[in-house]
Amino acid sequence: MKQVVSLALIGQLLAVSTLSVLADTALPEGASIAKDAKALRAYAPASGPGQTDFNAADRLAIANLLYAYAFAYDNYEADTWFTLFTPDVVFVAGVPGEGAVSFTGEGFRTFWRKRMKEFSSSGNQRRHLMTNILFLDQTADTAHVSVTGLLTNAKDGETFSAVSSLNYEGWLVKGTDGWKIQRWHDFPDAPISEN
Repeated sequence: MKQVVSLALIGQLLAVSTLSVLADTALPEGASIAKDAKALRAYAPASGPGQTDFNAADRLAIANLLYAYAFAYDNYEADTWFTLFTPDVVFVAGVPGEGAVSFTGEGFRTFWRKRMKEFSSSGNQRRHLMTNILFLDQTADTAHVSVTGLLTNAKDGETFSAVSSLNYEGWLVKGTDGWKIQRWHDFPDAPISEN
């Protein structure tokens, strides 16, 4: 049986779709249903959040990586955005009440490049305000983070609105070229309108 997902789900992935939210369609090429993925609702760090046994330079580098995620995406810099991820990244996105979709490999890059291109000419300027970075776990070369944020929109430079609060969960790895996102879950707290 062919798996389908509503355009509402695809349209809300990272709040960048310009497509109509009216009918069902096949999954985008390179995507699959992420059956067990869900929004992070329990925030229990492996150790006390006030502990000091971590590398501060690594934490700053991870925070900078997450801010770069927002800046590159909001400015439609797909090639720069892709450098923030490992080549084998698993990117999972979903909205309340819908199933989650997982992207990997070339399918990940093709889908998000197309979304950025479409959104860049939509008249909408979205801004991802990345805040509240909580380290759930960190070793010398891995990190598990929870990130909340706010997505805003300016329509044709005239109308400003808050679109949704954001709920991210990320698994990062440190390599010779610094920290990269290896797995990312994107679950906004509310459905996101197209405008």
